[in-house]
Amino acid sequence: MNKKIRVLIVDDEKQLTLSMAKILRIREFEVFTAFDGFDALDVVKREDEFDVVVLDIKMPGMDGIETLKKIKELAPDTEIIILTGHATLETGIQAIREGAYDYLMKPCNIEDLAAKIREANDAEAIKRNPVLWPRNLVKEIMCHDFKKLRPEDLLTKAVDKFNRETGETGAETLFVIDDKDRLQGFITKRDLINEAQKMQPEFSLRWMEISKNPHWFSNKTVIEVMQTEIITALPDERLTEAAHRMITHNFRTMPVVKNETVIGIIRIQDIFQYIEHETE
Repeated sequence: MNKKIRVLIVDDEKQLTLSMAKILRIREFEVFTAFDGFDALDVVKREDEFDVVVLDIKMPGMDGIETLKKIKELAPDTEIIILTGHATLETGIQAIREGAYDYLMKPCNIEDLAAKIREANDAEAIKRNPVLWPRNLVKEIMCHDFKKLRPEDLLTKAVDKFNRETGETGAETLFVIDDKDRLQGFITKRDLINEAQKMQPEFSLRWMEISKNPHWFSNKTVIEVMQTEIITALPDERLTEAAHRMITHNFRTMPVVKNETVIGIIRIQDIFQYIEHETE
């Protein structure tokens, strides 16, 4: 029997915290709660080490960054996911610098949170290793390998690609490319959930049900569901500029375009590891 992932949720919004805990327990997580930073430190000291802490950034008394620092002193191997409704580039960089694994915007979808908790639990220690040399441009951290769709592909293909994703190259978003590698749009798991929900309005659907029932989409194609309001980066663009744009639009991955063709993607968590020196 697999060991349950031990999670501590820290947020001063009590009802929200208890609700998240209840839903995550249904999804087979072992969940504890705390309602401020001081309470969180007491729980960390009292209980066995947690695999993941989900931590609100804005709390009275001791804010999320200070709580993050103290938890890392007590349990350096525990991964921490920051929850924030007030995301800024500086806050994100500071959280990553202090050892946070990643952050999610509030209010976040519970399925996105569950997926991020599992991802953080599986993360390798290299994500927190010191940077050996500075990287300032998009092309220096760009991932050339990423999952693609064509506009004419069936949605069942998108479901299959999401199911086979490992989380290493932008599993939260699939980009739609035409036959000349020009960007047409993008699609997310949430887009597929919303589309399935229209066809199954009597049920509250999760990704698990959709991944097992791709036939719900019948002959629908990617172009019918994809989003077309796209932001992109240039290979010679500075990382700070790309990061500001990604945070403004709440994108976690962004395609890199050269001569109107997509040549790779960048991810916000990778950027935060390299732009620290520019903001100090």
